[in-house]
Amino acid sequence: MRTRSNKALEEGGHTLIELLAVLGILAVLAAAAMHGWQALVRRQQRAEGKAALLQMMQQQERHFSLHGRYQAFDAIAPAPFKWHSGPTPADSAYAISAVGCAGMSLASCVTAVAHPGGAGVRPGEGDPACGVLRLDSRGVRQADGGAACW
Repeated sequence: MRTRSNKALEEGGHTLIELLAVLGILAVLAAAAMHGWQALVRRQQRAEGKAALLQMMQQQERHFSLHGRYQAFDAIAPAPFKWHSGPTPADSAYAISAVGCAGMSLASCVTAVAHPGGAGVRPGEGDPACGVLRLDSRGVRQADGGAACW
């Protein structure tokens, strides 16, 4: 005698175990895709931070050619410089600032600093692999995560 479940199997239905196996495989694939997506987003944000540092350093060099010294700034006192990496602070992954190089005056050297998720930019952003990015007027590029971050 045929039961209803045997008839469904003969007609091409799926068992609960088959459905659970497919769902398990989909969960593993989704987890792998999410990890890859997050890595891609971090690389894009890091590229945004680097581009902002390079642009800011060009502005600092123009300021130096006009005034004979570099200009320190941050989000609180931005001076004529853009203190965020994106088009607006809310759309920025990094807060940009500039300070004198260690042991040197602003008349001779400036260091541009990009803080991921810093004050005034998109909250919750971070870069655990690279952390803070730095570029100075001598061309030295540094990151908390090492040279590979540049």
